Amino acid sequence: MKDVHLFLLAALLTALVPVCHADPLVSDDPSHDAGQRFLLQTWDGDSMWNSIVKYRGRSATEPLAEYSQRMLEEMIDEEAAADVDALSYCLFTAFWSDLPDSKLTDLFPWRPAGVDDAGIDPIRVLMDRCRHHNIQFIADIRMNDRHGVPPNGIMKEHPEWALFGGAWDYAFDGVRQAMLDFTKEVLDTYDVDGIEYDYMRWCHMFQRGEGAQHAHLLTDFMRKSRRLLDEAAQRRGCERILLGVRVPQLIGECEHLGFDIATWINEGLVDYVVPSEFFHTDTNMKTEDFVKLTEGTDCKVYPAIHNQISMDAPNEHYKLMTQANFRAAAQNFYAFGAHGISPYNYQRAWGRRFAAEVRAASYACYMWPAALGWLRELRDPAEMAEQDRHYLFYALHKKRQTVGGYPSDENIYLNPGNEVLEGSRRFRMAEDFSDTRLRATMQFKVLGLTDSGGHRNVRSKGDRLEIRINDAVVPPEYVTIVYDKHPDEFRNGQSVFEGDPLPEFHEYVIDLNWETTGRQQPLIFGDNILTVRLLPPEAETKGEVSIEELECYVYVRKERSGRK
Repeated sequence: MKDVHLFLLAALLTALVPVCHADPLVSDDPSHDAGQRFLLQTWDGDSMWNSIVKYRGRSATEPLAEYSQRMLEEMIDEEAAADVDALSYCLFTAFWSDLPDSKLTDLFPWRPAGVDDAGIDPIRVLMDRCRHHNIQFIADIRMNDRHGVPPNGIMKEHPEWALFGGAWDYAFDGVRQAMLDFTKEVLDTYDVDGIEYDYMRWCHMFQRGEGAQHAHLLTDFMRKSRRLLDEAAQRRGCERILLGVRVPQLIGECEHLGFDIATWINEGLVDYVVPSEFFHTDTNMKTEDFVKLTEGTDCKVYPAIHNQISMDAPNEHYKLMTQANFRAAAQNFYAFGAHGISPYNYQRAWGRRFAAEVRAASYACYMWPAALGWLRELRDPAEMAEQDRHYLFYALHKKRQTVGGYPSDENIYLNPGNEVLEGSRRFRMAEDFSDTRLRATMQFKVLGLTDSGGHRNVRSKGDRLEIRINDAVVPPEYVTIVYDKHPDEFRNGQSVFEGDPLPEFHEYVIDLNWETTGRQQPLIFGDNILTVRLLPPEAETKGEVSIEELECYVYVRKERSGRK
């Protein structure tokens, strides 16, 4: 009988110990092929659910709180169907949070309708549904959101800690301690699988230009965060609770801002790094710069993908990434060592559901949940290799700096005042061009050339641009030039619904299948160089000439079975 009592006591104690779900960020689902990559979905707080929970109708007989809970669970069900491995959910921004009992923050002004009155915790709803589907749940914390909100929570008592734009200066011990205290509140309240520090919102932790000199303060903060997670893991009987960071995609920019990524990785402080542009997918990202830092460690690299293409207009334009665009970006990331990808602000794919002012078809309502299905394909490099890929090399911030203060414009600009009217730019394509199934087409837009007399396929004054790809001159017989001008001047160029607003332009299209010329097309695996030279005296310009919106489309030909 004594043995039976001991057995029952042991079983009871085991049941009371919280289970640790924070295994390493690799999939343990036997249905996942070993060659597949990790998919870390990051949600911008209520942007995850407001298009569905807030704007979809409900039965008049269903209680509001039950409806909200059901919709949240259905959204996680769709994430599971898309093969998402982990969900990073933003539960803190600008000292607002989803923690009702927090002593440091005010409660988010946006919450699923009815849940608070009914005593339902939406974080637990999301977390429990993730566990149901074997999806890791990670608490995302925005480190210095600058959406222009007034001070919230504890920060109302400390105006002396203000940075700029509603952010807070991490040079103050009190700011760093407040963030540590909130991290502890999260760990004490929820058995999350990990914490993610989103430094991309909004990059600056210190006064502009002072990041590098204060890097040691952030590194100390990261060490203390790691200790908090390790202590929580010990209490829960876990081996480890994950810590991830979302940082700028340029190592130099990270160092400028005070993010000592190398030390964070080498000391084992972080389990994954998400290099990211602020709002856009950068197909040209040098993923290997981060991967090299992780060599010999367990740290993973998950580059970010975003729906938007660039932010050159005064207001964001409405053209979004397509599935072929995402394939191209993921192809580049994986080829240079990425262990997975991390979608961000992905709700824009179906934003028309909740943003009535957005009139572009790109934001089609029906893309929920279809756009999530795109992600399932992106985790499988072998499957992507069988589909077309569309590479975009746009200026992410035309003639402007990144949010972190770095230039991000790779367009070519030719100034008539220069002695040599030539410029070059890099573009990355992780493609095996010896594969005879592949066909590639390049196009770019040239602004500033005068009309040469026609409106289509303009060649009346000869070729005004010499184009070289990796120092190989492009044969003119493989170039098509289209002059984009309409008799109605108000219909010239490109509208905000087509991309970045542009005046009239010449569109150059290059067919890169040169076998009939006896020459091999010049594209190579990895980084390529496009060089454009303006040829005077034939060239007539309206001042500066710019080469913009470089694109390359890779078509994968399929062989017909049984045909020779």
